Amino acid sequence: MLLQMNFASIKSNLLGSVFLNITDPIKRARIHILFYMILVSIVFCIGLFFVYLKIGPPFQLVRIVFILILLFYGIYELWVRQNYKPASHIVLSVLVMLVWSNTFLVNNGISIITIQYILLAITCGFYLHNGRWGIFYSFLAILALVILFLQDGVTKVNLYITNRQVINPVFIAVLMINFFQLIFINYHFLKSLQSAIAQLGKAQRDEIELNKQLKIAIEIAQNSSMEKTDFLSTMSHELRTPLNSVIGMSHVLLADNPRADQEENLKVLHFSAESLLALINDILDFNKLEYSKIEMEKTGFKPAELIARIYDGLKNQSDEKGINFILNMDDRLKDLVVIGDPTRLLQILFNLVGNAIKFTPRGEVELSMHLSEEDDQNISIAFAVRDTGIGISLEKREIIFEPFAQASVNITRRFGGSGLGLAITKQLLDLHGSQIDLRSEENAGTTFKFSISYKKASLADMPSKVLFSAFSESTENISSLSILVAEDNAMNILFMKKLFKSWDIKADFAENGKVALEMAEIKFYDVVLMDIHMPVMDGYEASRRIQKFYDGRERPVMIALTASVANDVINKIDHAGLDDYISKPFNPNELKNKLATLSRLKLSKIIS
Repeated sequence: MLLQMNFASIKSNLLGSVFLNITDPIKRARIHILFYMILVSIVFCIGLFFVYLKIGPPFQLVRIVFILILLFYGIYELWVRQNYKPASHIVLSVLVMLVWSNTFLVNNGISIITIQYILLAITCGFYLHNGRWGIFYSFLAILALVILFLQDGVTKVNLYITNRQVINPVFIAVLMINFFQLIFINYHFLKSLQSAIAQLGKAQRDEIELNKQLKIAIEIAQNSSMEKTDFLSTMSHELRTPLNSVIGMSHVLLADNPRADQEENLKVLHFSAESLLALINDILDFNKLEYSKIEMEKTGFKPAELIARIYDGLKNQSDEKGINFILNMDDRLKDLVVIGDPTRLLQILFNLVGNAIKFTPRGEVELSMHLSEEDDQNISIAFAVRDTGIGISLEKREIIFEPFAQASVNITRRFGGSGLGLAITKQLLDLHGSQIDLRSEENAGTTFKFSISYKKASLADMPSKVLFSAFSESTENISSLSILVAEDNAMNILFMKKLFKSWDIKADFAENGKVALEMAEIKFYDVVLMDIHMPVMDGYEASRRIQKFYDGRERPVMIALTASVANDVINKIDHAGLDDYISKPFNPNELKNKLATLSRLKLSKIIS
């Protein structure tokens, strides 16, 4: 046992530097085989050197010296430089040289030792290198025999062991050492192959285990993401519901001819509530984009009408700041209908124009839309938002598109904002396959440009909904409409009552979907404003049952009221058969314009 431990210690010391940082079992086996082959060969050749130095012949002495020089260089490459490939080529070259010199200079024929050298050359060629080098060295070794056969004829070449060789200690030693090396090479390589297979099996088992852990981690991450999204959606609903009352009541109070001091306070209240709503919307939109929850809509719309809505909606803001707001629209796009996502385009332009107005103390803001490229089926529209505001410095132009980043810490203090608007805009443009071009100069203004390609469409491709939302307040009389409001929140009911009173509308109210269904079955209403989330019976089920009750007859126009931002809400609203929807908190002007459209339709039916 002690002898075995000493041998292991000597082996470790000898090969410690050679095996440094080598984990591949095949490569380790090659180095191991080479090291011991060269080491044994050097020791044996030194012994032969003294034998041939004493008894000759001179050729054998010269050959041994040459082989020793090559072997010492090989051990240098292997041990000192830790490069096994040159050492392996040296060993194979020595073997081939021994085959050729034995065949033509020493024996003038084929001896069993020559055959051993050929077998060693073939074995080492394939084991120490690849197939190409194995074939090369095997061919070199066998070529000597082929030439001998061609030179002397097959019948004159004998494989022999003479009586003199049998009693020659040198011959017997060489014969045994060659057999030993063949056994050692095959044993060691087989052992390394088994080790490699074992490592591969372990790697496969580790991979299976890692995949299991990865699958669990992905499920945990997906559940966490879903929980986060659900939490944000729930919190959004809970925040937007009271905000609907705050923003709505501020609209009502501002429209009720308040005193000058009251008007100022109400405007501060209204602005703060709108800012809070904008912040909530930005965070939720960014969350959707971050988790790829936004699906692009493909519907027919008129870009000219959309850009006009933006102009109307933001004109009051620019007028309040004394800024000249310019709308520059290509006449060729006036009646154009395209297939795309109008909601996302509206969001992009609202962000850019809103920022332009916010960061422009004086001067002008221009919103422009021009035809860029066109063919028979597609059209590319170029949009630009230009302002004469504070501008953006060169070093800040990249970071402004990063989430929660703004050009300066002073920006937040002076102008407010979450720093998400441009990040959302950039990601929405990525979904459109477009990029934003920014040109700016500090204290001189900024211009944002982008182009979006759309598929051409016709009026038949536009949604069949009769309603159209706008931001400018309608002045039409809508008091003739009979309206049912299904709403369970007491504050929202109070707000809606005051809102309808200001429009001379006497509306009926239901505290849940079941009551709304019962009331709709007793009395016909022109419009049903249906809150989606209600106790007893939700808005979806109530809407479906009202449609079923009026099956085959004229039924009320049903508009969903929802504070939810869940991804599937719009699809659920469509599947429930509702005609349109309004997101809470809503602008009363938007609702009034929808109702004014319905009032005109009702009047036209009466006249006809």
